[in-house]
Amino acid sequence: MIQNIIFDFDSTFITEKSINIIIKSAIRRLKDKDERTKALARLNELNSRIMDGKRLIGDALSSVIKLAPLMINDVEQAAGKMSKYLRPQVREIISDLLTRGKNIIVFSLGVDKLVVPLAQSLGIPRNNVFTNNFRLNKNGQVTGFDEENPLFSNIGKLYLAEKLSKSGRLAGDTAIVGDSLSDLSICKNKIGDIFVYFSGSTVWEDIRRQADFSVERFDRLLPLFCSDDELSHDRAGALVSVDEQEIKKPSILLLENVHTRAREKLIAAGYDVRLEKDAWDTAQLCLQNEINVLGIRSRTKISRQVLEEMSNLWIIGAFCIGTNQIDLTAATEAGIPVFNAPYANTRSVAELVVGEVIMLMRRTFEKSSAAHQGKWLKSAHGAREIRGKTVGIIGYGRIGSQVSVLLENMGMSVIYFDIVDKLPLGNAKSAANLEDILKNADIITLHVPDTPVTQGLIGKRELALMKDGICLINASRGKVVDLDALRRAMDSGHVAGAALDVFPEEPAHSEDIFHTPMQGASNVILTPHIGGSTLEAQENIAEYISSKFEKFISTGSTIGSVNLPEMELPRIQGTHRILHIHHNVPGVLAKINSVFARRSINVEGQILQTKGSIGYLIVDVDQDIADQVLNLVKAVTETIKVRKII
Repeated sequence: MIQNIIFDFDSTFITEKSINIIIKSAIRRLKDKDERTKALARLNELNSRIMDGKRLIGDALSSVIKLAPLMINDVEQAAGKMSKYLRPQVREIISDLLTRGKNIIVFSLGVDKLVVPLAQSLGIPRNNVFTNNFRLNKNGQVTGFDEENPLFSNIGKLYLAEKLSKSGRLAGDTAIVGDSLSDLSICKNKIGDIFVYFSGSTVWEDIRRQADFSVERFDRLLPLFCSDDELSHDRAGALVSVDEQEIKKPSILLLENVHTRAREKLIAAGYDVRLEKDAWDTAQLCLQNEINVLGIRSRTKISRQVLEEMSNLWIIGAFCIGTNQIDLTAATEAGIPVFNAPYANTRSVAELVVGEVIMLMRRTFEKSSAAHQGKWLKSAHGAREIRGKTVGIIGYGRIGSQVSVLLENMGMSVIYFDIVDKLPLGNAKSAANLEDILKNADIITLHVPDTPVTQGLIGKRELALMKDGICLINASRGKVVDLDALRRAMDSGHVAGAALDVFPEEPAHSEDIFHTPMQGASNVILTPHIGGSTLEAQENIAEYISSKFEKFISTGSTIGSVNLPEMELPRIQGTHRILHIHHNVPGVLAKINSVFARRSINVEGQILQTKGSIGYLIVDVDQDIADQVLNLVKAVTETIKVRKII
């Protein structure tokens, strides 16, 4: 267990660096406003250079006190006001640590007259406080620093820490708490056992990410330094505050008229569910910070901005096949698992395509539209059977392969092309390349995802390679086909028919006006993205995604997630579960387990998986210490998101 704690006084105990307190007072005395503004800007620059190690500390400190004439009176007046700069709970936590026998040591780049009195008022012994010292002239004006003082140099803190260690004053494990490179260097040189980054004000990310733990409040430090034996449950409960968002009953929002089966299933599981008919735009979504579980279909766009504003979001479910409406990179970086339903509406889409193959080849919709207008187009011109014809399937995945089986059973020959090697079903034949499909098929149907490779896959060149009288079906993604080129090919008579269920731009609301260059063309079937919109498909999707919601909420299971590591761990009776999503870098599990070991915490169950840049850890611990564990793992520097399951 941690016995010694070395604090960087200026970045942890107080809200303003002690040297800044006095120099700002002197700057305010400058008569010229522009001179004051320039001096404050220069002060900020010098502080930054001290933090990031880009300038010698001594040079920076010397430059600071030259920004304005500084008198001993400024120092004495500031010393009397230092206590008002104390961060919340510093006095209580330091007192608690001292009572528990912790050896508290303070390093400060500030000067003794400011730091020592305040440190002593907190109960820290004088010989444990290390500061700089001013040099004064006979008029009481500050002329510089004592340059022989170790803290005047960049390696001053490291030098003092080594000296304390060699003299036996750091017996036991040592923690360093601060936010600068000089604090980090103590641990890098194996004097400290852990470096805790205190992000109480400005965050220096390059330094923070090298820390073992990162906290933003002083009360978060106590569980890192004290064992269960040292912390009574009453005291620990008072100090370890748990965010209600991490343990409350989740708030669930379902958009775009998701099938009511999802709502029924989630309500039966004991959750609060809100069901909305329409898609929501970015502005509406950004107001939903309280939402934990979000269900959408294809029209609601989940951008990085939405994910940043919906900061309490745990999980997203796409009640459809695709996830291109969701910024998956941003969701992953935020530690939010995304689920979709890749199989639930396969049959519905395949059936629509088969129907459209027949309707296009028979020019049925053209004749139906004429009949509605009182015209009787009883002619066989251009109408063909599908038996004996060749269908070309571009994209031989779940839907494409099922279309293949259905159409072959109706007498068609099937050729297909996919960028991934796929075994043929039935008598289907794999085409050598895309051009082979384009040149030989009588009708072509597209079943590809929306990727940079597939956008614009069918354009002017590809249409020209197709047979005269070709029919084209797109039930995949709207940007796959160049619709302007397709319209020209239809107007010329080269393309005989087309069926489109998806479009580059689709209305977000049912009352919005829909436009496409294909409107008014002969033998064209336009449908409003309804490939998977059957009652059976929507109920299957609702059942599937709501089950994923339920399992993640209750157990943390990510089986079926498209972006996070897929795993689940059986629950152990009498435990609470902690879900820890973090950056996938070496040593995270070791950090967490070392803290558990220091606190004599017995882990009842644990599993870790990684995927790309993300690691996902599930830990089961005794329910009496779950709150303490929650904040311990939250403090690990690489943490992205933490949730507790009771």
